[in-house]
Amino acid sequence: METEASDQNYFRRTVLLVGAVLLFRLVYAALFATNPAGDEAYYWDWGRQLDYGYYSKPPFIAWLYAFVDWIGGGSLFAIRAAAATLGTLSLLILYRLAAALFDARTAWYAVLLGLAAPANAVLSFFLTIDAPLVICWTAALWMFWRIVDEKETPATYLFLFLALATGHLCKQMMMVFPLIAVIFLGCAAKARPLLKRPPLWLVLFGSYLSLLPPLVWNARHDWITFKHTSHHFEVKNQGGPVLIERLGDFLSFLGTQLGVLSPGTAFVLFALALGGLPLLRSASCPHRYLLTFGALPLAVMLLLALRQELQPNWAAVFYLSGIILVAAWYRGSVTAGFPPNSWRRLFPLTLAVGFLLVGYFYAASPLSAALGKAGHAADPSRRLLGYEDLATAVQEVRAKWSEDDEPFLLVIGHRDLTSQLAFGLPGQPRVYNFDARPGIDSQYEMWNRSEARALIGRNALILYPESERLPKRFAQCFTSVEQVATITVRLQAQNKRYGLHLGRGLQEWFRDDQG
Repeated sequence: METEASDQNYFRRTVLLVGAVLLFRLVYAALFATNPAGDEAYYWDWGRQLDYGYYSKPPFIAWLYAFVDWIGGGSLFAIRAAAATLGTLSLLILYRLAAALFDARTAWYAVLLGLAAPANAVLSFFLTIDAPLVICWTAALWMFWRIVDEKETPATYLFLFLALATGHLCKQMMMVFPLIAVIFLGCAAKARPLLKRPPLWLVLFGSYLSLLPPLVWNARHDWITFKHTSHHFEVKNQGGPVLIERLGDFLSFLGTQLGVLSPGTAFVLFALALGGLPLLRSASCPHRYLLTFGALPLAVMLLLALRQELQPNWAAVFYLSGIILVAAWYRGSVTAGFPPNSWRRLFPLTLAVGFLLVGYFYAASPLSAALGKAGHAADPSRRLLGYEDLATAVQEVRAKWSEDDEPFLLVIGHRDLTSQLAFGLPGQPRVYNFDARPGIDSQYEMWNRSEARALIGRNALILYPESERLPKRFAQCFTSVEQVATITVRLQAQNKRYGLHLGRGLQEWFRDDQG
């Protein structure tokens, strides 16, 4: 009876804490929103043109943005609120998973470690593919464990299927979950009989059916997502000694993970994960579960980091198991040869360092602005600053035309500039993009293939970065071109200049082979 009361107390405490954090994050988003990040504006633009496949990712993020845009009327607060809700509430699912694996106190520790991880603060501020992916992965871990622990109901299989199917549509990383699940079942004697259960196979691998729409889309678009994804696994040498470059990439990845998790949590997590690999066949079932879904793929990621550069967020879903493993070790539910048990008393210090980093993430930008130092190197929001000034300058020129004869907007350069203008300009108009680099580098090039013909004959207002003169290869595509403005703005903490040109009568869309 006392245990049940204690469990309820921890859960009540968790709900209150998570609710308070969510309220804080919503208020913070309302008070200190500046501009969307480049990826946010890019995915928001996807959401305005719904499809069942996109250049670099499955379609769920576009569908999510379409819903958020519909609810929030194109506001930045709606985007921030969606990120805050997804990122914060994922901790409640993490609590349920940890409590099912161990006990309520371990789950409480896991929530505290999650809140003390800067990654959760970032996840709850920027609405990218990782926010829905983390919820799907955590829910799948919880549902799959209920099956392993023989506490499943028919609804458990349904929720596992939905978590996996939705996760596949969020990010390609979710595709490894069923494979890891089979590895776990093969290594755990207690769970091995589940391999003979057809409904489980149907749920795990039937979830891949959700990928049929983007597969059909890719078949119609030269398998562009596959080509883009393959580039992430290319080894890129900068021209220096290969061994030095590979070591640099490896150390860089490890360094970023200290910031993602906080130094104390990252150190204990990697020690428990790598040191626990030999225990994959002998540890208790909950311990083995966390090692299989955390330590094993993390070891693969570290080996991959010795070969190539990795993005800091690639290992994000594997840290969900890792955080519970760290919480279980601090709680005493898991033993290890290293770190020594005496280090468990450092739990308050681990939390303090993590919360200090999280506090810096939230406080640094408002404090920098209050001190007149916005955009300083220590300001974490410096890469978001200045786009509103660029949009204002472009709008001053754009306002000279009436709605009937208004030229279409075209940015020649990186996709971030295009999507930021589309989001920031009054009325959020359609903005077209052409990247001067050869090949297809963004979804905008995909849209150009189908829409460019409809723009022939129209006038264009063209923004060209860092130049007052439009290059000949672009100018010759119009009947005439004239410069209408030069814009200088402070963008991403740097002074940047743009030429704004009026191209009359588009004759043909731009080609990579134009001289």
